[in-house]
Amino acid sequence: MVRIVHYSTSLSRSAGGLYTAVAGLASATAALGAEVAIVGGADEFFEADRAAWQGVDVRPHALKHGPYGFAFDAFSTIAALKPDIVHINGIWSAASIYGAVSALRGVPVVVSPHGMLDPWILSRSRLVKTVHSTLFERPMLARAHVHALSASEREAVLAYMPGIESRTFTLPNGISDTPVPASPTPRQGVLYLGRLHQKKQVLELMQAWSDLPAAIGGNLTIAGWGDAAYEAEVTRLAVAGVDFVGSLYGEAKSAAFSSARFFILPSLSEGLPMAVLEAIQHGCVPILTDQCNLPELFADDIALRMNTDFSDFPAVMTRALAMDDAEFAERSAAAQTYAQRYLWSNIACSMLSEYDRILGPRR
Repeated sequence: MVRIVHYSTSLSRSAGGLYTAVAGLASATAALGAEVAIVGGADEFFEADRAAWQGVDVRPHALKHGPYGFAFDAFSTIAALKPDIVHINGIWSAASIYGAVSALRGVPVVVSPHGMLDPWILSRSRLVKTVHSTLFERPMLARAHVHALSASEREAVLAYMPGIESRTFTLPNGISDTPVPASPTPRQGVLYLGRLHQKKQVLELMQAWSDLPAAIGGNLTIAGWGDAAYEAEVTRLAVAGVDFVGSLYGEAKSAAFSSARFFILPSLSEGLPMAVLEAIQHGCVPILTDQCNLPELFADDIALRMNTDFSDFPAVMTRALAMDDAEFAERSAAAQTYAQRYLWSNIACSMLSEYDRILGPRR
């Protein structure tokens, strides 16, 4: 069976959806019989989150140089594991250095950018990214196979690095195969759950909510984590009708999804958001921007669409909060049915097929 070594800059919740996605894929491929190891940075949350890496050989290193993730011993750790494939998760960090070096050593490399080649991301810190990409991302991608999460991300990859169509494949993120328990109480309100960050527009969401007419009713719950300054602003804007409950994990996160009627993500940039997949698995009706890269949810009348500039927000929320129980039940059931196509067991099987294709006669 194939021997896979993943690299991710952080092996804990600090990486947000990237942590959930990589842990899910690594554990699911290990469950199918692959030899899977993960190398990456260990911060203060690592020990609490280590259980997520089920069946995976975990090789942590200290984050001596902060979230960039560089550690000299990571080179020897990756080499000693004798990988058939090195799978790099995320870019614009030391991950790209390890990927570029592995490719130079002749090891097949798969790169999952996880939305980090999106135009909105590329527009930030342009000079730093230009230098970094010249040194690491472009040399790595010139030799690597690229895993895009969606058709939109595939387009972004090829716009950034033309000529690698034959080495770019598309597979989505996944969700747990474990059945979700039914909510013990009636669903109510709107939930945002995720990283507190500028690209997610959490502050803009809270401000837009506070500007809604009181007659619309409803309650918005914000759950998440972020840097101290952004989180302080979230706390400040949590007024009547808006609750900030901090970070939620495990059963508490599942309970939040199960008790919410709607899940909202007004994002400016995404790869394929894990939180949306988890929300629809729990039966939430999603309210999304086009940048969430799930157009099928609009086409199948599961999600409600909103603009990134919030120009239609009052109309969208009026529509959502006035939705009758019959329509909500229909959309909620359709959401849960749709989520079944994203089970990790199926995604992992497809990824193993891609690994086999890449290795070809090497096997």
